[in-house]
Amino acid sequence: MNIYDFAIDFEAENRVFYEECAANTSHEDLKEVFLELAEEEKKHENIVRQLKENKEVDEVEAGILPKAKEAFQKISENMPSGEGVMPDEQVDVYKKAIDLERKSYEFYTEKAEESDSEIVKKTFNRLAEEEKKHEKIMDNITEMVDRPNTWLEDAEWNHLEDY
Repeated sequence: MNIYDFAIDFEAENRVFYEECAANTSHEDLKEVFLELAEEEKKHENIVRQLKENKEVDEVEAGILPKAKEAFQKISENMPSGEGVMPDEQVDVYKKAIDLERKSYEFYTEKAEESDSEIVKKTFNRLAEEEKKHEKIMDNITEMVDRPNTWLEDAEWNHLEDY
């Protein structure tokens, strides 16, 4: 399996994973974040297909952090004091997502370094940056679920960079 097919496969797997996360939460704002992540994974999949087929590559968009920040702000405003957003058993699922995003980041970074093609290097490095953003979002979701009271107090989002 070449790097393109491998990347296409794990982007598709990540998309399905986020669609399942959206289906398994009743919280509308959080569902929106998961669906946005799924949509971004679909875009990544299409970008890698374009690389594989030597087509002009779409720009890797970077719009998810403001959307996630807005969703988390709504969650914090609407959450009754002392209550969590979802059952604690979801924490392991979200930790798995963090691991998936970390592996995606590492894959794209490694393959960008190995590539002789400038377009592949540039595109894979941008995809790696996007996967790092996804990891940060999932880390925040995990923290919110795992420690809702502390998360609300620390929800200043100072630790997220603007892109």
